[in-house]
Amino acid sequence: MNQRFREYYRVNPDMVSSPFGGVDGIHREMMLKVFELLGIELNHRRVLDVGCGRGYAGDVVTECGGDYFGADLVASRTGVRMVVADGSELPFADATFDAVLCIDVFEHFPDPVAAAREFHRLVRPGGFVFVSAPNYGNVAGLVKKACETFGGYEKDTWAPFGGWKAQELEQFVTGRRLRRVFRAGGFRRARVLAHPFEVDGGLFPWIAHPAMPDSIRFRLQRGFAAIGPWVARVWPGASLHLFWRIDRGG
Repeated sequence: MNQRFREYYRVNPDMVSSPFGGVDGIHREMMLKVFELLGIELNHRRVLDVGCGRGYAGDVVTECGGDYFGADLVASRTGVRMVVADGSELPFADATFDAVLCIDVFEHFPDPVAAAREFHRLVRPGGFVFVSAPNYGNVAGLVKKACETFGGYEKDTWAPFGGWKAQELEQFVTGRRLRRVFRAGGFRRARVLAHPFEVDGGLFPWIAHPAMPDSIRFRLQRGFAAIGPWVARVWPGASLHLFWRIDRGG
């Protein structure tokens, strides 16, 4: 499985991305705003970024006064302090970190409970995990099931990212499932925040289909941009991405 991931991202380097960016840099202001809303403080904290990609989150962590380490299956950027390792078996001692970041990687773990338990092992009492993950508890999830059952996509490959291009192990993640996985991993408290500008992808994933005419796509994007923040407040699960702060406790 690890070799398949390495090969996939070697051939598709543009897919190392998230709502925060990741291919060529990081959406700094957006990440800082999400951290603020979730009450995340990184000053003087030792932070591990699991599935760090090119390590751009390290720029934000360092700016916030944190001490950054990365871990990934592929070393894709020089000048970043990182290890090449599986996210479920990381080469660090117990309670090494104050925080673990897992940015749009959790859906790719073959054994998510094992990864959650590993995060619990690594985080000190009082620390937390920050997770950004796709959410298929909406219309996009129905489309995913249909495409993987009848539409020619293999199981755990469909996603509305990159023009519906098949992904490598894109599992069916929902808010309920993620809570259940982290409870099994030993965590007890979680706060969630919706991404208001991805309500369009959650409720109308055809907006990203390559056959969608640009003239219609742009009109839909403007309409969803106007209603997205309100919909996300009323129904966070409408968003295609959710952001989580999951606390370890004492």
